[in-house]
Amino acid sequence: MHKTSEYLFRSFSGIFFSIFLPIIVIGSLILFVRIAKLTEVTQMSAGEMLLMYGYSLPTILFYTLPVTFFAALVLTLNKLSNDFESVVLFSFGISPARLINFFYPFVLLLIALLMLLSLGLIPITKQLTKSFIAYKSMHAVLNIEASRFGQKFGDWLVFLESKDKESNTLHNIVLYNAKPKEEQILIAKMGRFINENGVLGLMLSNGEAYNIKNDTVNQINYKVMKIYDTTAYKPFTYQNLKDYWASALSDKKRLKDLLIFVAISLFPLATLYYAFAYGILHPRYQKNYGYAAILLATALYYAGVSAIAKSGTAPTVTFILLFTALGLYLFYGRVQRRF
Repeated sequence: MHKTSEYLFRSFSGIFFSIFLPIIVIGSLILFVRIAKLTEVTQMSAGEMLLMYGYSLPTILFYTLPVTFFAALVLTLNKLSNDFESVVLFSFGISPARLINFFYPFVLLLIALLMLLSLGLIPITKQLTKSFIAYKSMHAVLNIEASRFGQKFGDWLVFLESKDKESNTLHNIVLYNAKPKEEQILIAKMGRFINENGVLGLMLSNGEAYNIKNDTVNQINYKVMKIYDTTAYKPFTYQNLKDYWASALSDKKRLKDLLIFVAISLFPLATLYYAFAYGILHPRYQKNYGYAAILLATALYYAGVSAIAKSGTAPTVTFILLFTALGLYLFYGRVQRRF
């Protein structure tokens, strides 16, 4: 059994990493694109971008690992069946139930890892991300470039002719703000960003302000004008894990997050029997529904958990138990009874 276990592990790990690594690479690329979009608003160094990526990595792993494990297990068993290796194993007295027992430790280890990610690391990194964004908002030097359209400062569209990067001075600035019943235009010869009590602002010098309302244009000239981006600063309070999850007793959204996290952490166990029910087959007499099982079981479980978690703990637990019981029934009907 030792050599058999070693062979099963090699086969499974090879397929697992062939699925896992490309998904991680694609997910990382998408994440870096999202992080790069933040540099349109505020300056970020390469180190800060890597820090943001590190904060998001637990979430990527949490949603990637359970599905990858399920898919790899189904495909591993499909490969053994198509190569008639599973038939050889059964002829040596190694039943499907014993094969399941071989994978149980990996399932339990994965569940423990997913619980650590979802209940420990994700809440921490989520709060650290909010804290980092709040910090950057308080100490931001906006990346508003010269001669570029579509740049924003708060609710204002901004266009400037030139920018002195050393002194952070802006030249020949135009700001435009459109509301349902009025429009505002600010023109200034010079300007610079300011930070007053953590609120980011823009100080304009030597310009004109126009207010257009009901076909009436009002104009004023000014020497100095300050405008503030009040949406840029959002106070942040860090919660330890105990307080974070204790709020689930009174916060329905936090309770829903908790139930979804626990349910997804249990996904490897809930789908274990589905993997064997549709992974093991006789290639001459049975059609291979492995890929369909991966897609349908994953979609049904995730969609079901997301929908039922709103209703509370009891319905969510009931759904997980029924889903697992159905997999067990399919396993005994399709595999254990025949092999």
